[in-house]
Amino acid sequence: MTCKKCKSKNVIMVEYYNVGLPPGVGYDGWSELRCQDCGTRVGRWSKKILKENEMEHRWGGEPVKVK
Repeated sequence: MTCKKCKSKNVIMVEYYNVGLPPGVGYDGWSELRCQDCGTRVGRWSKKILKENEMEHRWGGEPVKVK
């Protein structure tokens, strides 16, 4: 896998777990691909570049805004 923005292969997969949701609702495997070189975060399901205050919605859709 490569970064959507800079094409680096220095990426990690970030897994969310129960991020303020009822048990069993928030977990869907890894949720975003995060570039260790440029910091870009891309949602696994939506393929959208996530902003600083956003998290990938379970199975895609619009990103969830966090405080």
